Amino acid sequence: MDTQTYYRTAFSRNLGIFTQAEQDLLRRACVAVAGLGGVGGLHVMTLARMGVGAFHLADMDVFEPVNINRQYGAKVQNFDRPKLDVMVEEALGVNPFLKIVTLPEGVTEENLDRFLDGVHVVLDGLDFFNFEIRRLLFNRARDKGIYVVTAGPLGFSTAVLVFSPFEGMSFDEYFDIRPGLNDEEKVLRFAMGLAPRPTHLGYLDMDRVSLAQRSGPSVASACMLCAGAAATEAVKILLGRGPVRPVPHYVQIDPYTWTLRRGRLWMGNRNPMQKIKEAVIRRFVLTDGPGAPTRTGRFLRLLLQRQSIFVDDLHDCRPRPLVPREPVKTLPVPEQVLNSLLDAAVQAPSGDNAQPWKFSVKGDTICIQVDPERDRSFFNVDQVASLIACGAAAENIRIAATGFGLDARVQVPLNVNEENFHAHLALEPAETAPDPLHDWVWKRHTNRKPFADTRLSPLAAASLVEAAGIFPEARLYLVQDRSRIKKLAHLVYLVDRIRSEDRRLHEHLHRMIRFSEAEALRTRDGFPLKNLEAGRAGEMFLRLSRPWAVMKALNRLGMSRAVALHAARGMAGAAAAGLLTVSGTAPKDFFQGGRALQRIWLTATAHRLSFQPMTAVTLFWTRYQRQGLSSFLPKHHRLLERAFALYQDLFPQPDFHATGHVMLFRLGHAPPISTPTLRRPALVLSSMERSSFSCALATPS
Repeated sequence: MDTQTYYRTAFSRNLGIFTQAEQDLLRRACVAVAGLGGVGGLHVMTLARMGVGAFHLADMDVFEPVNINRQYGAKVQNFDRPKLDVMVEEALGVNPFLKIVTLPEGVTEENLDRFLDGVHVVLDGLDFFNFEIRRLLFNRARDKGIYVVTAGPLGFSTAVLVFSPFEGMSFDEYFDIRPGLNDEEKVLRFAMGLAPRPTHLGYLDMDRVSLAQRSGPSVASACMLCAGAAATEAVKILLGRGPVRPVPHYVQIDPYTWTLRRGRLWMGNRNPMQKIKEAVIRRFVLTDGPGAPTRTGRFLRLLLQRQSIFVDDLHDCRPRPLVPREPVKTLPVPEQVLNSLLDAAVQAPSGDNAQPWKFSVKGDTICIQVDPERDRSFFNVDQVASLIACGAAAENIRIAATGFGLDARVQVPLNVNEENFHAHLALEPAETAPDPLHDWVWKRHTNRKPFADTRLSPLAAASLVEAAGIFPEARLYLVQDRSRIKKLAHLVYLVDRIRSEDRRLHEHLHRMIRFSEAEALRTRDGFPLKNLEAGRAGEMFLRLSRPWAVMKALNRLGMSRAVALHAARGMAGAAAAGLLTVSGTAPKDFFQGGRALQRIWLTATAHRLSFQPMTAVTLFWTRYQRQGLSSFLPKHHRLLERAFALYQDLFPQPDFHATGHVMLFRLGHAPPISTPTLRRPALVLSSMERSSFSCALATPS
């Protein structure tokens, strides 16, 4: 096929957006693309498909696995191949009649004139942090009367600037580049000028941005958006069609937030507001090194992440042991590894953070046992809550063991009752990969904050169900329908009224609240007051209502309904709710349910989902299963009958009287908590044969 026929056929679908005359003009146009990485390669391919007939391409790099997430030519077969060679092949595969000038040394000060000779428009595809050569390129293009378009991928967005040789501001004028600036300051000013009113900071993890280390995140969808926007501006310039608004005009398009921000940055980065923002960001937000950020910086980061759905990497709730994760090849298991596994165990959740477990180690076997004296509350009927907690702790041991190349075989003796329940975890070297949930053991926590108005992703939902499915006796029922979630909220309201109206439950709650930091550090169990996320008014109420006489009087004024309404609102705002059940009601069933629960919770944490147990429903039902209504206050019998009828209507699948109900919980997205719960100190003995001991972290966070 000859050139003319190919052009008329291959680009015929452009007609109607371009005229035939414009398509012919594009065929004669020459575009320079500096850098063929995240956006540069896409610039070339986009313009090639639009019919541009000639390119000057420059890149000195090769494709590597780290490029896969965003760069056009990054494929397994192209690893270690020059990006320039690959992209020339790709472009010629679209249009074999392209005229391409290549600069395999990349853009340098020495070859700038050769790179720009005969070019009509330059598209900037240089690495974000490659500042000096970018500055030389923009300034030399201006001297030669050539437009430059830059489009940067910022989060899910693109920010686009056009530099005209005939009007507007120069590169140095717009970004306020002057002698004496260090490299970090130059890059910061480039970033601030690129997006003067940024849309992406609300969901960007600023801990992943480092000017000093010249690193930052980037995704493919934003790079594609950059190519579309930059190519459109280039075509407008080439065809003299439509308005071209050079700097100080700017535009940022963010499909994630559905935001379009455009305007004119008067004086560029010399604008007084830009100067204030630069000082704040440099001082508090992008500070690298130990100890950063400061208290002010943490506050500012919190403000920046207020829209976060894909939240930043969660921090550990408590310090994890600094043990090298090297495979254990032979027995016996080193003592520091055993201690690390016990530290992992006590990161598990427990009712009111009572930590109702005891551990002993004999040889290479860890024994976990219910400590019934830790929790004798009304909630903990027949130590069911403690059995669930011990199952979660055992699963933590099993998960953590994989990080050391160990398999932990869980064995539960037959015919053990609730009070003396124990299980053994026999450790042995195995060819096993670290469990993906290992790193989340120390990050898992309860989040009582209001959840954002979002939905559960189908990937997260499938992962949660898969996590439960590892245990044949466990079944997870997820609720995502808004009408059913609202009915669940009413169920929570009915049940939570009882929490405030039953003296036994009220006094137990207040026994487990640590009203001062000193008390929390002394006991290292229960709830630090700030962990409850009650706010100042809520904390004042909790302090005021500690005496039962006060709470009883407040209940006459409707306080129990107000407290229950607060809990119901939390459920109503959830993205989803879940009910975990097991096939039986024996101690081993609830122990296995605790193991399944821990995997579900850790999986939710790995998906950056906030998680809050709503345990009153399941524990009240468990008491009703075993004792009927006799142990509840008579005034609550009709309330419970209504609640249990609604409960069964909402979950028609399980056999309510035969299955064990492990936990009802809510899921969603919320800002991270500021105050995690603590764990009691470990008693670590020196010999490999240890007596029974209660175990937890030795030092506070």
